[in-house]
Amino acid sequence: MTFRTLTSGLALAGLLSACSVLPKSEPLTFYQMPAPALDRHTGPALPISLRITTPASSSALQTTRILVTPDNNTLSSYQGARWADPNPSLLREQLVQAFEQDGSFSSVTTETHAVRADVHLFSDLRQFQTRYQGQQASVVIELDAKLIDPSTRAVIAARHFSVQQPLPDTAVNAVVDNFGVASEQLARELLAWSRDALNDVEPTSLK
Repeated sequence: MTFRTLTSGLALAGLLSACSVLPKSEPLTFYQMPAPALDRHTGPALPISLRITTPASSSALQTTRILVTPDNNTLSSYQGARWADPNPSLLREQLVQAFEQDGSFSSVTTETHAVRADVHLFSDLRQFQTRYQGQQASVVIELDAKLIDPSTRAVIAARHFSVQQPLPDTAVNAVVDNFGVASEQLARELLAWSRDALNDVEPTSLK
């Protein structure tokens, strides 16, 4: 055996040894938000097209991690669990589905569609996580929403929304289900507010 061969063999053995002690990758499970289930609005649809933009948020919320606040100042996440999309995009899609199911507006789009809309729904996502208060855990969603006239950039209406959904079970599957419940409740409140705020607004297309 030559020196070169011996050296190569020792190097390979060392590499294999090092690989054996490297930590294994954490197995991940990806979750979709349960779809909303809203009944069709009984009144006529407003003749207004609405664009729901992806909520702005802090860097901490722009993640696929399912977040949890175990105390007032700490932000963590559920181990091995991820959303299928980043938190802001996930919530946007929930709202779009809910608004389309409700049918209060002539059309509902997002900024990913290259179409004009009469009114834009902008928002800032403040909280989207499980929060513990003592031994009680709840899903918390906080959103600051604004309805904007895109032709003038004027604010038609603005409101802060806060939804808390208590968690009887803190297993990840139960947490995901209750995020769906909280998101649907948020959508219902946004819909009622939007209908009321835009009921007397003249569509841009008719001006």
